[in-house]
Amino acid sequence: MKLLKLRNLYLLNTVFCLVFALGLLLMPQVMLALFGMNDGAEARTLCQLIAVELTVGGLITLFARDVTDRPARSAINYGNMTAGVIGIVVALNGTLTGVFGWFGWVILLVYLVVAVGFAYFQFFAPPEQL
Repeated sequence: MKLLKLRNLYLLNTVFCLVFALGLLLMPQVMLALFGMNDGAEARTLCQLIAVELTVGGLITLFARDVTDRPARSAINYGNMTAGVIGIVVALNGTLTGVFGWFGWVILLVYLVVAVGFAYFQFFAPPEQL
């Protein structure tokens, strides 16, 4: 299947990261409202700091989308897979405890796609998909 390539997962991760980064950086009040969280100066600043880290993650997968070096690809995949698993746990906890509103489920789904996608390419994908 042509769509199921590591390069495309890297680009999807880039889109996820940069879209959320832009929202958190430029519209922290809107993002906080989506999560059902209070809008304060501290929360807005934290949103903007999170946006910085999302930008790093998104740019790494953007610039590495055509990398062929196996150890480099493996490091990127493991890092994103691990972050995805941790994100699932945090998003699930935040959603089930009521910290996040309905948007917590969206975040959980994003982390699930990221974790499963990178795990697939790290452990199960045939070489022609890499």
